[in-house]
Amino acid sequence: MACLNASSSGFVFVNPPTQRIARTFVATPAKALATTPTSLHAASDPDDEIAAIHRNADATFAIIDVDGGGTLSRAELTNHLSVSGYNTETIDKIFNKMDVNKDDEISRQEFRDGMILLTALQSAPGLGNYNMEFAKEMCEDADQVFQSADADGNGEIDQEELRSHIGRSFANYSEAAIDEIFRQIDANSDGTITQEEFRDAFCKSSALRQAIGEGPNYK
Repeated sequence: MACLNASSSGFVFVNPPTQRIARTFVATPAKALATTPTSLHAASDPDDEIAAIHRNADATFAIIDVDGGGTLSRAELTNHLSVSGYNTETIDKIFNKMDVNKDDEISRQEFRDGMILLTALQSAPGLGNYNMEFAKEMCEDADQVFQSADADGNGEIDQEELRSHIGRSFANYSEAAIDEIFRQIDANSDGTITQEEFRDAFCKSSALRQAIGEGPNYK
């Protein structure tokens, strides 16, 4: 199975898990902070795969950064990961590991570096391509969520529609944060999100599913 697809949105496949992880999974510090070297495919350019991990990290960072401030606070990471089932000890350890300069914030570059170092997070709930073995069901969910967000039914989602959709459930997202999420999904940067772009991002990012709505088949 191809693990890398850098041809569409900012969300790309990187080493999807081969076994199902239960929704009730609670990351332990040992699992979350695993630093086993990333398994790169022999036929792939390692630089390309690292770039793919960085693109995924940027997209996830945008979703966690609810105030759009350009850095992640401990509260933002805690709020995001607690919904995904992480315990407080694990969240604190992840934050402390990523906050390299110890300024009590995680910069975009620190987050990128952390996702490279903490390889277990690349397929973890709320951060990576969690449950990619259920891609068919998640793509079905994506279509239903797309229809819900596409308020005027014209087959595309504009920025106002995305703001409205996310705002109905997540009023704490700033306009700047939603605009950055929109930019990450809008692969061709034409100012609208097509159903294909939405499905592509939704199916590849557990963080996006958490932020925008998971649908009836959610696992």
